[in-house]
Amino acid sequence: MSVDIPADDGPSDDVTGSAKTTFPEPRAHGASVCEIFADFDPALRDRPSGDRGTLYARALSYWREHVNDPDNEPYVAVEDFEAGWLPEGDFALVVKSSRWKAGSGRGDDYSAYYQQDVMLREWRESDDGERQLAKPSTALRIELMPQYRDMVYSSGDPLECPYGEGTRAVAWTTWADGPEEIEWRMYQALRSVYGRDALDLDDRVDDSRRIQKAEAHVRFDVEKKGAVVETVDQSEKLLAWGGSTEIETKRKRVKQGWLDAQTEVDRWHLLGFDRQPFATEAKVYQIQDWHKRPRSDPFAHPKLEASFAGSLDGEQLPHADDWSEVMEHLRGVVATHCHWAGVEAGDLVADDYFDGSGADPWVYDRPTGRRQMLKNRYEDLATDIYREALKESTTAVYDILRVIAEETGATYDTLEDRVGLHRSTIQHHVARLAEEGVVKRLGNPCLVVFVSQDVLERAREIVREIRPDDMAEDMADRAEQRREHREEQRETDDAEKDAEPSSDPAASQESDAIGFEYLASLSASIEEIAAEVRRGQLGDRDVRVRVDELPPPLRR
Repeated sequence: MSVDIPADDGPSDDVTGSAKTTFPEPRAHGASVCEIFADFDPALRDRPSGDRGTLYARALSYWREHVNDPDNEPYVAVEDFEAGWLPEGDFALVVKSSRWKAGSGRGDDYSAYYQQDVMLREWRESDDGERQLAKPSTALRIELMPQYRDMVYSSGDPLECPYGEGTRAVAWTTWADGPEEIEWRMYQALRSVYGRDALDLDDRVDDSRRIQKAEAHVRFDVEKKGAVVETVDQSEKLLAWGGSTEIETKRKRVKQGWLDAQTEVDRWHLLGFDRQPFATEAKVYQIQDWHKRPRSDPFAHPKLEASFAGSLDGEQLPHADDWSEVMEHLRGVVATHCHWAGVEAGDLVADDYFDGSGADPWVYDRPTGRRQMLKNRYEDLATDIYREALKESTTAVYDILRVIAEETGATYDTLEDRVGLHRSTIQHHVARLAEEGVVKRLGNPCLVVFVSQDVLERAREIVREIRPDDMAEDMADRAEQRREHREEQRETDDAEKDAEPSSDPAASQESDAIGFEYLASLSASIEEIAAEVRRGQLGDRDVRVRVDELPPPLRR
């Protein structure tokens, strides 16, 4: 289990403090480093692109000589590739090319240059006994692009070459422990394909060595997935509640009802982490067919991963020499969220690349004060629940909140049946409660739940406090009254339509399909509808007004 030095289990008002904590070290996963080789001699500028003496020119000439046609891609350049960093297996290097973003000429004379790629593949035997290439778990992809000042984009804008002219090389790989290892893998592969003299490290521009991708993760027991997903979701809500942050979130329902969460945030320091000049993504994910696998299979269990998600505006990519600091931050985000979710060392699952609870102990600075932040936020949410449930204009929101609390989450069918409102009206109230952070909507069909167990329990207390004498039959009576009112209103509307046929049948059908109703049939007041218009939730095609009784100036 994790060990705090010193222990920090009690509430704290300090959201910027930290505690030394020990946890199995999260494993580095995907990584990428880019760099420039200033290997171009300007005296060769008049030569064709494949004859300019650069690493890129060497790769382009190789493609023209050996491949020559995209139909021959991927082309096996090295049939038996060996390297000390590879696991057991038979590996090959293949090459391909793709149209790049810059080229030469302008207008109708514009011609794009082509990026040259070298990729690692593994020889495997197919079911019918044939030898074929497949992507290995230890990945490697190298991209080579030209850097010449006489190049332009298709728009005619010049290509910038801030680190000099020559070749831009980008290496993407997995399971590497630092930039030097990433670069060494790239150099070995390039020399195997293009020759020992294909690149000279003296041409490498040190300042151009930049991190493009970095990831750290742990694999943990599937029984903990719900707690981890909720913890990542809480972090997102706390950051949004704290303000001054840009948040991108993505969620999806997958098999067996498990919810994956993915949050990209640029200001994790609001949760007590050190401020970083880049955005960080935290996500929980799992292989698609995990539910078909036995618990003994590591792939039956999910991962929690933190990754570098790009530099902030105006900031350069981190230098390769800053790798340790970047990984320290990413590992800290992973380990801290494990601590917050109650994932201990014994809950970690080992696989071929991660030792689980047997990973080396790692000491890090864990941000403290989260409990107090959650408490403060939930008190704010409790105020929102009180305000909604106490609205004098309607008991509808109170009844919606009560059903969600009693049912520990409710579908729209359940809400419609127990509250008695039209579904569109219920959806309107739920959308507003979700926007205020009180509830969230999950899956399809939609399930409306409170944002956390703490908020659920607080909501149960509030609905009891506000109407202590309110019985189940009282709410049922209100629901029945709403249904009767809706039916009476529908009969009145039908009678009016029969008496005064619409001059525009298409418009009438459109109204019915969209769901327009008279104000009297809604639980919302005119003030609430006006507020929704001001907030932009309703537009100029969502509200109809009877104009024949309006003063002439308002009809214009």
